[in-house]
Amino acid sequence: MAKKDRTEDLVQDLIHEEDWKRMNATAELLKRGPEAVRYLIAKGLSDGNARLRTEAVKMLGRIKDRTAGLPTVQLLKDPDPEVREAVTEAVGHVADTAALRALVQLLEDEATRDVASEVLGRLKDPAAMEPLVAMMKSRDPMARRMAAEALEQLADPRSVDAWIEAMAYPDLLDIASRSLKRISDLRDRIAEILNRLRDIEDTVALEEARIGVSMDLIALGRPAVTELLEALNDELWVVREAAAQALGIIGDLRAVELLLQKAKADRDRGVRESCIKALGEFGDTRSIDVLVEAVEDRTTRLAATEAMSKIKDITVLLPHVKLIQTMKTDRDGLVSYLGGLMLDKLEKLTGDIQKEEDPWDEEAPVAKQPGGAPKDE
Repeated sequence: MAKKDRTEDLVQDLIHEEDWKRMNATAELLKRGPEAVRYLIAKGLSDGNARLRTEAVKMLGRIKDRTAGLPTVQLLKDPDPEVREAVTEAVGHVADTAALRALVQLLEDEATRDVASEVLGRLKDPAAMEPLVAMMKSRDPMARRMAAEALEQLADPRSVDAWIEAMAYPDLLDIASRSLKRISDLRDRIAEILNRLRDIEDTVALEEARIGVSMDLIALGRPAVTELLEALNDELWVVREAAAQALGIIGDLRAVELLLQKAKADRDRGVRESCIKALGEFGDTRSIDVLVEAVEDRTTRLAATEAMSKIKDITVLLPHVKLIQTMKTDRDGLVSYLGGLMLDKLEKLTGDIQKEEDPWDEEAPVAKQPGGAPKDE
């Protein structure tokens, strides 16, 4: 008889009657990451016990793996209200483009449109823009209106053309007008904030202004991302730095590809470093090659090491064990510390990472028994 996988047991333990078993299952599943996600989807989400379905959804939300997005959204049709409530809380941590598209489609179903609208309004995810634009052309006037209300909350400059088209629908005219005005005001506000950097010549004053500008841009949130991506190509280095910092904190995944390009090739070292730090905020696996290259550069070594230590899927670090071992022995204390943390994570993952000897560590001589054999402790 085939031996049952331990991960499957851990999924079942999420509803164990003993507290310590439940706590242990949560901690172990978090460590197992993608492997745990597979079992949670295959076994937990389809289990006949509504309590286990609820806990599986919550666990997926904690792990934050986007492959769980679509299966999680589908449980908004679950007959149990606690399962549905768990989905509304978890979906923001797992929703990918496919999940958001499925969520928007639920606006046309009378049984699910209210909860789908609530979740979309809570997420305010720009990746939902295209399916929401498509839904605004639905024959169902209620679905059309709900899609427009969700799209309005995004205030995304990319939606301008869609709002102009939406003005052909009398029931959407008011929302379209408000949205176009809001997007125009947002663009003016961002330009005003960035212009504060353009007329300052004193270096100290410029740095102080950059910090304030970055904070003001961060406060605008995701609606500012489109304009900030354009600002990453601005002629003025300090504008590019402010944009990079703001994009990292806002955390919109649309920024990753351009940040990678600028981290690798921007002509200004400070901008490259700011882009590397921003990439660290995402913890995205796509950044690994750029970060490995940046670690080899003494001017960006610390920023790149910090960013590498924040990558969520540590399996991408495995091909770079030798490099990380050199970080562990770096003269910079923070680089050494972060290198050690990464090695510890990899050891827990594989159990067989061999650390290089630290030249500063010296072991005491082992006491010998008569005859030369080591003395037992």
